[in-house]
Amino acid sequence: MPRIEVFSDFDGTISIEDTGCVLIDTGMGTLKRKEMDKKIMNHEMTFLEAMEIWWGGVSLTYEEGLDLLRTVPLDPGFLNFHSYIQKHDIPFSIVSCGLDILIKDFMSWYLGQEQADQLVILANYARVEDRRWLVTYKDDSPHSHDKSVCIRESKQEFKRQQVERQKKAEMAGETADQQAEEHVVVFCGDGISDLSAAREADVLFARRGRDLEKYCRTHKIPFTPFDSFDKVTELIQGLQDGSLTMTEIQRRQQQECETSL
Repeated sequence: MPRIEVFSDFDGTISIEDTGCVLIDTGMGTLKRKEMDKKIMNHEMTFLEAMEIWWGGVSLTYEEGLDLLRTVPLDPGFLNFHSYIQKHDIPFSIVSCGLDILIKDFMSWYLGQEQADQLVILANYARVEDRRWLVTYKDDSPHSHDKSVCIRESKQEFKRQQVERQKKAEMAGETADQQAEEHVVVFCGDGISDLSAAREADVLFARRGRDLEKYCRTHKIPFTPFDSFDKVTELIQGLQDGSLTMTEIQRRQQQECETSL
């Protein structure tokens, strides 16, 4: 059975709508924000440059911001997915260019405060002072958070642990396992800010009809389209019970990226 780790974007992936856009649009309006989206897609400005303008235009108290997000739906399969990975001790991290405080409070509505507090959330840091939304970015990458870093670190740590186990076996005079344990990194996303992580993942889920799917088809990046986290749960279950192999998953993902929209 492979060792599986799951990383997921938040806005537009776990939440069906982008929570940041809901708040940002109160400042500059949807049309202007979408014009900036096009500039990012055309490489005329970076996501980080846009973020600074977007959040600089928001004038809400934190409570007002949260109230606006009450109608944003959660992915219909996420709660079942979360229950499954908890039951099977599968590491899971939320990796986002959004704001940590919003993600944590949003998730507490669905998981309860105790479970929300236990989530691993890798996101930009924010605080609200006098209706100003002050954001400290995760890093200085063009996307404000290079999501590929956590995946590379996970893979490096897995390799380090394998080497350590081999050394201990040799010191104890035992025979090390001849076949190395398989490490499978799953990433779920929907947008262009997910590209760096998408290229590092072993299994990539791209939300159907969004920018990441379009990009993957255009640039022939293997992926699996999804409408619900139920599909993610199904694949993980298949890997665990042996009904799915990475060879078959890779074949399907390659076939998918070669199919035109």
